[in-house]
Amino acid sequence: MAGAMDSTISLDLVINAGGESRRMGRPKALLPVPPGGTPLVALVAERLACLLPVQQIVVANDATLAAQAGLSAQTRFVADSWPGTGTLGGIATGLQQVAGWALVVACDLPLVSPQVCALLLQRAAEGGWDAVVPRIGGYPEPLHALYHRRCLPAIVARLARGERRVVSFMADVRTCFVEEEALRAVDPDLRSFFNANTPEEWQRALQLLAEEMEL
Repeated sequence: MAGAMDSTISLDLVINAGGESRRMGRPKALLPVPPGGTPLVALVAERLACLLPVQQIVVANDATLAAQAGLSAQTRFVADSWPGTGTLGGIATGLQQVAGWALVVACDLPLVSPQVCALLLQRAAEGGWDAVVPRIGGYPEPLHALYHRRCLPAIVARLARGERRVVSFMADVRTCFVEEEALRAVDPDLRSFFNANTPEEWQRALQLLAEEMEL
């Protein structure tokens, strides 16, 4: 992962760590990654550092997370402005903090790929889009996507109507869906989208990370 990765647009990185981690039974953002016990949220940020984000923002409702996350002192921690509205409110909260493009990712993506994210950036740089969203098996991946601040009014309007479906606003803005075939060209096994929601998935993630280190 060493070295900077070129992109033609600047962006901020927004990591959503506002979930309740019910199925995991403990905060997913703080899961320790061997060998040094790096918090998972810090690993996600480290893997994407080569994209050179202007800002690094963590959306989290746990006020103690900042002291435990192992992130740089420049990282901004913000509480969810729309608590109880799930992922959609988390995306809106992140977009409140940015002026242009934001790469919005979940905190539980241990194998998130800068190459996949660079592909999304290439699509955004083509112009004419407000959102660039991967789609796998016909389903969008909203917490592994690019959003411009231009999406914020559409999201807020949906929230104001009591809507919580994260895909609800995508028809209201200019959304570019990046399909599975294009994603597999840079990530054949789609490991970038593997998220750890349960203890069993976390153990599988650790196996995959160990395999990656052996390559």
